Amino acid sequence: MASFEELTVPAPDPSVADWNSDGVVVMKNFFPEDLMAAYEQCWREYNTDRPGGWPDCTPYRRHPELFNMLTYGPLGNLLESLIGEPAGVHLNLTGWVSTERDWHQDSYLNPAHVGDYYAAVWIALDDIHPDSGPFQYVPGSHRWRQVTQKKILAALNPDERDHRWPKYSERILTPLFEAEIERQGVPVVSHIASRGDLLVWHGRLMHRGSKANVYHMERRALIAHYSGINHRGDMPKAKRSQNGGWFFPLDDPIDYAKVAPRV
Repeated sequence: MASFEELTVPAPDPSVADWNSDGVVVMKNFFPEDLMAAYEQCWREYNTDRPGGWPDCTPYRRHPELFNMLTYGPLGNLLESLIGEPAGVHLNLTGWVSTERDWHQDSYLNPAHVGDYYAAVWIALDDIHPDSGPFQYVPGSHRWRQVTQKKILAALNPDERDHRWPKYSERILTPLFEAEIERQGVPVVSHIASRGDLLVWHGRLMHRGSKANVYHMERRALIAHYSGINHRGDMPKAKRSQNGGWFFPLDDPIDYAKVAPRV
């Protein structure tokens, strides 16, 4: 099996693109109640028997309540101040249970040209219980070596190099990341947030959705990924919403009759 060093490259030289020493920005009580309540009502209407939320990555294109959350003007201003240009939303995860996606850095999911013009957000829609599988991160790990898409694809088996490759990569990366966390001796932080809190994390930051101590315990949250609008030539041209934020007009059509059975 390849080593951590073989699958990674050094982080860029320290700069303002690092944001800060931790690689996260936390804003308490950031979202107004009316936006959250409208989104929650919409979510319940469509996902009452689907705790993982919508099964596609772009429901913001169909549901204005979600779109309004993710293009909230103050959020757009914050993201622009961090990455240096306006950032458009292009992916979101809407489950009210932990993703349980193991340790990873988001930078390896993107084309190389995106670089640090990228951020992701974690929005608490309730007070988060420690047993529900909180979002976890390793402070300062955005300054560690980073995995590259090219290197991990080469390490996967040929039949694993399809659209599911990020999931397949866990079998290789999880033990390497766990060993590196232990070697670095940095404590893992669990984000025990309150309703309306916002956490923004750096694309190079090591993070995960931790495993819930109580199976499928509710963890009411909203996750979204953003890229700089001038650095995604592989996507349709970004547009600005009337809320002040930006979005990429992607469509990810899904046949609900063919998705996995609802849980």
